[in-house]
Amino acid sequence: MNISIIYESKYGNGKEAMTYLDTILKNKRYSVQLLSIHDIKPQLIPESDLYIFSAPNAFGKIVRSMRKFLEKIEIKNSSAQYLLVNTCLNPASSQDKGLEQMDEILSKKKISKLSDGLKLRVMTMKGPLESGYEKKLEELVLKIQ
Repeated sequence: MNISIIYESKYGNGKEAMTYLDTILKNKRYSVQLLSIHDIKPQLIPESDLYIFSAPNAFGKIVRSMRKFLEKIEIKNSSAQYLLVNTCLNPASSQDKGLEQMDEILSKKKISKLSDGLKLRVMTMKGPLESGYEKKLEELVLKIQ
């Protein structure tokens, strides 16, 4: 399975989490590409079987840069699926709509959701990530297998 992890990371928390996820997946012998949205044009994302998109929240919504990126992507593989990861201050808040926003945008593309998304808590605006985030990512990988 070919997997593309595409992330936005304002203060490095998302990058840290996605780098860890990249390591787990590669250890399980998946072909993985780890890409920042700042290093690739949305129209030129690699063709993959699974896309994992990760973005931080700002005031309960995904950051504008990721929203714009997702709106512009073009998925060529009609059987591709996606998973979402969101880094946020208060994942239990009903006002936290980051995953829902990403789902809404991707539902208009030719791509289906593999599983419910994952919210990772950041302890303050600039981090660090919550203790035990690695275990949550390891559990996410089980949904891929």
